[in-house]
Amino acid sequence: MPTFWEDLMDIPYEMRFTDAGGVRTRSLVAGEGIPVVMLHGLSGHLETFVPSVAAHAQHFEVHAVDMLGHGYTAKPDDGPFTVKRLAAHVIAYLDAVGIEQAHLVGLSIGGFTTGYLLSEYPERFLRGTMICSVGNPNMDIAVLGPMIQQSTKVAVMSDDREETRARLRQVVTDQSAMTEELVDIRYRIYHEPAFREAIDRLLGNSEPEFYMRDALTPERLGRIQAEVLLLWADDDPGPPGTYFREAIPRSKLVEWSTTGHWPPFERPADFAALNIPYLLKGLDSVTEGHE
Repeated sequence: MPTFWEDLMDIPYEMRFTDAGGVRTRSLVAGEGIPVVMLHGLSGHLETFVPSVAAHAQHFEVHAVDMLGHGYTAKPDDGPFTVKRLAAHVIAYLDAVGIEQAHLVGLSIGGFTTGYLLSEYPERFLRGTMICSVGNPNMDIAVLGPMIQQSTKVAVMSDDREETRARLRQVVTDQSAMTEELVDIRYRIYHEPAFREAIDRLLGNSEPEFYMRDALTPERLGRIQAEVLLLWADDDPGPPGTYFREAIPRSKLVEWSTTGHWPPFERPADFAALNIPYLLKGLDSVTEGHE
């Protein structure tokens, strides 16, 4: 049976568990060079980036991380997993593994966390890539709330594997990319007892007050000193990337057609061709515009 782990068969990589500020944290590490930290979306896990790891590992030391409360990283029972807490956990991970500076690549709420980190800890990061990011304080919670919260909770609390498949259909346009293996991995994570117990603390992120508390306001985005590549997709249900392009001083926006919420998973070769030169050389390597 085909597996996306075949993409890693010809490179050395390691699945690690690290104590990051007291939180047992799962990460996939591969390659050598300047570190690149990859952050997945809400209720996601590091496998989102596996198809993109090998190409990036030819140039960088890649760290694909299960964020706080997600995947097989620990889920402390001391309150909701706000973006501020997700960001603090990333800093704790960097400290634990001895990374002083890194590039950041974030998808969806990982993009939200990337924007927050770039604005709050400018000395720790070099360049950032925000992909189909949420965090816009003007985003339509009435539209995104049911998708993020209701369908996720249904998939987590139901033993019906088809509910997990339905949740993944919301983030992938090319249904051939949504393999049975991906459904199996997401189903298993969703049905871990610790994940089920923590689901309400995790989904607190989709409540309006949590977005407003840590929102990527124009003032916050205007403080970002790093260059930022913004990658958006026509079929993404979230807020448009133009908001971030207008607010982040040194940024470029690239928009892809016929692609859903997970461009690095759906189109890993295209993502590598765009993102690797950017991380190596900066925004001068990026042609802004719509594909």
